[in-house]
Amino acid sequence: IILMLFNSVVSTPDAKFVTMDTKDFYLNTVMNRYEYMQIPMKDIPADIIEQYNLNDIVHNGYVYTEIRKGMYGLPQAGRLASDALIPHLAKHGYHQAEHTHGLFKHSTRPITFALVVDDFGVKYIDKADAEHLKGVIASKYEMTTDWTGSSYIGIDLKWDYDARTVDLSM
Repeated sequence: IILMLFNSVVSTPDAKFVTMDTKDFYLNTVMNRYEYMQIPMKDIPADIIEQYNLNDIVHNGYVYTEIRKGMYGLPQAGRLASDALIPHLAKHGYHQAEHTHGLFKHSTRPITFALVVDDFGVKYIDKADAEHLKGVIASKYEMTTDWTGSSYIGIDLKWDYDARTVDLSM
């Protein structure tokens, strides 16, 4: 999907590439069903135990906690974050391609992007369209934008828009 997107950028006259990255994508997702975790007291630093009065709630050497939002390491965190993002994008005209998971298009704007975890690789022609997508994402998540499009999912990209090429390196 990513190589397909890169090829689409270099083969489309006037197309450009920008990357957008959401911060705390998994961590801001509210869970419909809470999870629970036990933490051994021996793994908790003394200053944290004191700060939160954890000795008052120890049971059989463990502290029990309720997880209300997605967190790294939680198996369903990615699915929950995706399930929250896709309807948000749809309200603004962005829909996943029918046969290509992770590839999104707008219903009226000439803009396409690949979504890998929390990284958006965006092909656009008119910067206003990319700004629109940026606004949609930023209305829900804190994010950063790299208008040079020089790095995406750990791949360094060197775009030559005049020659319609991109060099990839890791």
